[in-house]
Amino acid sequence: MRLILVGVLSLVIACVAATGSPPPPSSGPRPRPTRPDPGPADPTPAPKPTGGRADGASCVASDECASRICEGQGCGADAPGTCAPAARGCTKDLRPYCGCDGKTFRTSGSCPGQRYASKGECAGG
Repeated sequence: MRLILVGVLSLVIACVAATGSPPPPSSGPRPRPTRPDPGPADPTPAPKPTGGRADGASCVASDECASRICEGQGCGADAPGTCAPAARGCTKDLRPYCGCDGKTFRTSGSCPGQRYASKGECAGG
């Protein structure tokens, strides 16, 4: 401990000898950091969601829903899905569903997250 104090004192004395004044205090106002210049504005604006249907509303595509999730059995307009909330409790089991594209996907048994043709594997895989 004594060695550290001697080292600090030597540093202060060296600073005073070199500049003619004691070092500035470590506490006190510090200059505020400046934010970098963001540069020119991006000429392409971000796409805005096209849909704003509330959870529980019927839907045919996910972009119709405010949550961006349209799920349920049926792939055409004659069997619409339902807008589902983005934040919800879903089971962590992986169940097979036959997607509207004819491909099997696996997801929560309680929250499929998209529209599907049927529960279970697709006939062609």
